[in-house]
Amino acid sequence: MAETALPTGVLERPRPTGWRRIFLGTAGLRAGWSFLLFAGLYTLLGAGLTYGLQALAHGLPEGWTPWALSSAEAVSLLAGLATLFVLGRVEGRSFAAYGLPFRAGLPHIGRRFGEGALWGLAANAATVLAIAAAGGYALAGLALHGEALVQSAVLWGLAFLLIGISEEIVFRSFPLFTLSRGLGFWPGAVLLSAFFGALHYFTKPMETWMDGVSVSLIGLFFCLTVRRTGDLWFAMGYHFTWNFTSMAVFGSPNTGNLGRPIANHLLAGTFHGPAWLTGGPMGVEASALVFPVTALVYGLFLRRFRTVQFPLQG
Repeated sequence: MAETALPTGVLERPRPTGWRRIFLGTAGLRAGWSFLLFAGLYTLLGAGLTYGLQALAHGLPEGWTPWALSSAEAVSLLAGLATLFVLGRVEGRSFAAYGLPFRAGLPHIGRRFGEGALWGLAANAATVLAIAAAGGYALAGLALHGEALVQSAVLWGLAFLLIGISEEIVFRSFPLFTLSRGLGFWPGAVLLSAFFGALHYFTKPMETWMDGVSVSLIGLFFCLTVRRTGDLWFAMGYHFTWNFTSMAVFGSPNTGNLGRPIANHLLAGTFHGPAWLTGGPMGVEASALVFPVTALVYGLFLRRFRTVQFPLQG
């Protein structure tokens, strides 16, 4: 748990002596302990909120439905924000230090989130179009019409919006700042992204190494967006529309839903062909074609955002 050079805005304190060196460095609590504290407090608060809501509502919806996912992700989001607030007070840092500069204002947040959303939509659509060009996807029009289409789009949109926001806060706010404080930005980002991919690989059924690697690379791209934009808004927008476009629009399956498409997706399309092409039960993110698309996204993003903006002063 050694400390590296301190990020911008981290005040250096006198070096602790004796047993205190195990827990404290020149920037306060050592990064490894801070990371574990975040994980523990988030887990505790999430469990407490879930228990409380279950008691009040006499149970929460389950399965892969818009309400079930929205409920679970709302709990995760509240637990993540509460954990950030508590640890921010403990460390003497604002939300901005962890990639959430709310004082930037709604216009800035909206522009950055909206740009990320456009990139996520375009990247997923490009992947599906490449699969279709190789004979792995066939479109047969709309699966829903009228009020049913609007209702499904809104409900799934809310669910995937909450997933995008909550996962970015949980994985790339305090954890990314803290690991970069202890290891340096890129070693911390690689470690965090590998963990992100491993969670997908080891906690979901029917997973393969290809999905684990692609999720890790996408997670690392999200770290890059924080590095170059200074905040999480772009990553949240991209995360939201990547999932929404893949599953709610094109009907890509997901192993979290037992390898099936979600109910009431918007387009009447079918994936067929070898798993390396379509992603199989894991969906578009596990297609071999996601790798060149992701590489292109990396390159275009680096041309669009050229300067380092993170860590920000908290």
